[in-house]
Amino acid sequence: MKKHFILNLLLNLGIIFLVMSGVAAYRSGNMLILGVAIALSVVLIYLKVVLLKHVKAELIRKQQEQQKTQQAQKQKGIIIDYPFLSLLDIII
Repeated sequence: MKKHFILNLLLNLGIIFLVMSGVAAYRSGNMLILGVAIALSVVLIYLKVVLLKHVKAELIRKQQEQQKTQQAQKQKGIIIDYPFLSLLDIII
C-alpha cells in the first residue's frame, strides 16, 4: 500500500505541474507546449483512474479474506472481533 500511496502522490504532483504548465503556455501563446501538457495530463489522469481501480479491488479482496477468516474462527468457536484492525490494514 505504501507503493500505491507514493505513486498516487507522484501522479497528483504531475497533474498539478502539467496543468500549471498548460496555463502558462496558453498565456504565452505557445500552443505546442499547451498540446503536450494536455496530452500528458490526460495520460496521467488515466493512470490515476487505473491505480484507484486497482487499489479498490485489492481492498475488497482483503476485506473478503478477513470475513472468511472471521467466519471460520466463529465456526471453530474462536470469536475475535477487532473492527479497528481493518482500518489499520488499510493504512498499512
